[in-house]
Amino acid sequence: MFKKIVLTAVAAAVLATQAPAAQAAANDELRSELDAIKSQLKALTDASRQQADDAAKARTSAESSDGGYVKQLAERVRFGGYGELNYIFRKENGNGKGGNVFDPHRIVLNVDAPLADWIDFKTELEWEHGGVSDEINADNELSGEVRVEQALVNFKLSDSFNVKAGVMLVPLGSINLYHEPTSFNSSERPQLDQILIPSTWSEMGIGIHGALGSKADYQLLVVNGLDGSKFSAAKGIRGGRQNYNEDNNHGKAVTGRLELRPLTNLYTNLAFYSGDSGKEASAYTTLAAFDGKYSLGDLELSGEYVFVYQDNPASLGVRDIGHSMSGYWAEAAYHVMPAGWKKGKLANSDAKLFVRWSELNTQQGGMVDPALKSGRYDRNYTTVGITFSPVNNLVVKADFQFYGDHRAAGEKSLDNDKFQFSLGFVF
Repeated sequence: MFKKIVLTAVAAAVLATQAPAAQAAANDELRSELDAIKSQLKALTDASRQQADDAAKARTSAESSDGGYVKQLAERVRFGGYGELNYIFRKENGNGKGGNVFDPHRIVLNVDAPLADWIDFKTELEWEHGGVSDEINADNELSGEVRVEQALVNFKLSDSFNVKAGVMLVPLGSINLYHEPTSFNSSERPQLDQILIPSTWSEMGIGIHGALGSKADYQLLVVNGLDGSKFSAAKGIRGGRQNYNEDNNHGKAVTGRLELRPLTNLYTNLAFYSGDSGKEASAYTTLAAFDGKYSLGDLELSGEYVFVYQDNPASLGVRDIGHSMSGYWAEAAYHVMPAGWKKGKLANSDAKLFVRWSELNTQQGGMVDPALKSGRYDRNYTTVGITFSPVNNLVVKADFQFYGDHRAAGEKSLDNDKFQFSLGFVF
């Protein structure tokens, strides 16, 4: 190529000494030579760019095999969780449950992974009390637990209609769906939401959900049912939860929820559950639940009511329950953090004082065995305490719980007066 350039220059010099006609012909030849040189230079440039592109693709491929996939996965998948770390002091009252203990009550890890822009997978794994051991506690239960609380695929079809299937939360009450420690004020979940709604209550099934405009949402699910032979006056329906791959009869339960937000500061929910809990004979268990929360400035008022109806309790083989159980709680909380303190590291902090009154009775509506009726199953709880959140996703709680019932002389109480201190966090 260098030789051609030199020859071209020499030719130009010669042409300059020739007659104008001959010079014109030579000029045409020179232009042709220059065009050829330009074409060759362009080809070389294109080849150099292609080599650079190929090298970049090779580097990208190497990165994908050496960790690039992990990076892409981390960008798509969302990890989170929550936990509750407690200290509990129980006053001695003769029931054998007194004492004090530090308890890693629960640590939960959740993963949300998009399978497509309209399909999500969600799972939640919980460790209770540090995990499972083979020790049996005073309530004849394992002292710990490792459990999948959620594992579902959600198909997002529209705002008003979506489908989900898998291990899902039963949509009852104020706590079961929103059970993170930053969602309620006391160190422990309300007893109503442990005994009449066995939070955390998950079942395997399929359902639909969506929004009904801007002020309402709904869920409607078909799930495995409860095992009514494990109901009791002491624990309500809590023991009736089965393994996810079990159902003690061929029937399925139906459960649903309607969330209503008629005002910006008012939140209410109506929910139900109905399913056959019997094995040898039909025994339908039906739950109805209502809860709500109203805010007025720094004051928050909230409450919940639950009613459980069992149409054929005698067929369950449980003698100490009746046709129904019911309970409620009502709570008032007041934000007490001075605005002047909310600066620097405490810019997003909050503190609340609260008081809650709760009653529940698991022996109503006519007993299977009237001789087993006892006032100790007609219980009440008064809880007073304070919460402090230095940041939005961390809460420190301290509260006193005062326990009461209507037991006769000589009967042991089911619970104790308590002082509880808790550290709850969400990430």
